[in-house]
Amino acid sequence: MSMEKISERIDNMRHIMEEMTIEKHNDNRIKNLENKFSKFEAMIVRPDIDSSYRSNLHSSFTHYLRSGMIDMEVKALSANNDNTGGYTIVPELYKEIIGGMIAKSPMRQLASVETISTNALDILMERGEFTTGWVAENAARNETDTAEIAQKRILVHELYAQPKATQKLLDDSAINLNSWLTLRLQDSFVRAENSSFITGDGNNKPRGILSYGDDVVERVDVEHEGALVIGDLLNLINSMHETYLANASFLMHRSTLLEIQKLKDDNGRFLWQPSITSGVPDTLFGIPVISSSNMPVYAGGALGIAIADFKEAYKIIDRMDITITRDPFTEKPFIKFYSVKRVGGDVINHNAIKLLKL
Repeated sequence: MSMEKISERIDNMRHIMEEMTIEKHNDNRIKNLENKFSKFEAMIVRPDIDSSYRSNLHSSFTHYLRSGMIDMEVKALSANNDNTGGYTIVPELYKEIIGGMIAKSPMRQLASVETISTNALDILMERGEFTTGWVAENAARNETDTAEIAQKRILVHELYAQPKATQKLLDDSAINLNSWLTLRLQDSFVRAENSSFITGDGNNKPRGILSYGDDVVERVDVEHEGALVIGDLLNLINSMHETYLANASFLMHRSTLLEIQKLKDDNGRFLWQPSITSGVPDTLFGIPVISSSNMPVYAGGALGIAIADFKEAYKIIDRMDITITRDPFTEKPFIKFYSVKRVGGDVINHNAIKLLKL
């Protein structure tokens, strides 16, 4: 709505109030309404300080990346409680980096992701199930079994990258420095994350879905090692509880997917049916199939296929900032941007994921 329309409506309201009689309305009520209209009028003509501040902050941060000069806006982003030092990137750049990582990370697309402001996330997990029973209206109620409650802590770990450029490149005003830095941080961070979310051992990195033994995450063996058949896939699917199967997805390497694409049913028809709609994943027995280069290559004995309700099975946590330190000294003539991101991840529901051992 335009300012003229708003002002016109305010004037009309004032005219109506002036026509009100004391007999019909209380004086205090009229005064309260006048105060509210005055505050509203002051609010709508107030300049947009927030957008102006954000614009200045963005420009100041870019100036710091190019020249190393620090002004008041950049000082406000100082991460004094951070062992790495440096400055926190502006929120818009952080969102752009994370958004690009989601597009390049199968696990970020599948798993549950939460942003925190601390160094760890504590989760309560249930082991076992609550039991119930039928009973007559006036009969005694026996005590039922309850699930065991366990606490799990997911720590964030430091992930760093050091993209570098020459000062001549930074001095070129035609280059969008923020886009340049965003793309390089996305590529660096996502490669390390993708590997750790699947195979990470939890030592200074997230713990991956393949890092647990059979006593924690159930494994289903193929009938003949190294020879995948339709029955093996059906056994894997049916090992899932129907609660999780409704939202399940397959995760596998493309070499494993290639073997599946060769499978035929008893009538000679290919089992694999690729998607014909853009943006919709391919499916196998109606279950979406996602490829990841970090899953094991097709080979006998490999944990080649995971099926899971990943939202229930795996949790990724992001610390809510990324810090950058400009380093013009250690590798002259290059300027390095030492960037630190904090991320954690772990399996939080072992019943929601199953693995197929080829």
